[in-house]
Amino acid sequence: MVTYTYPVWLFFSAFFFYNAYAHWREGEVSIRPFVMRDRPSGEKGAAKLTEANQDFVREFNAYLTSVNKVGRGRHRATAVGYSLSGVIALLSMFLILVGQ
Repeated sequence: MVTYTYPVWLFFSAFFFYNAYAHWREGEVSIRPFVMRDRPSGEKGAAKLTEANQDFVREFNAYLTSVNKVGRGRHRATAVGYSLSGVIALLSMFLILVGQ
């Protein structure tokens, strides 16, 4: 029975390494900055509204930048964890093969 368990560890290793790769790639994807279209000038109160819109865009883009940074860190940490799991699965497979 022990001689046939190494394919299971090989499967787990491949599964963990694939998830590590997927999370690493997902960490490279970021939410694009928000852009607001300009309104035609000449409307009553348009200057104040344009200034308020620009303030909102700056604050919202700063928020998106922080979300992107945190998301990247979480995905990379997950990728490292999956990579370690894959190495441990390979080590377990190796120990089973050597122990026979």
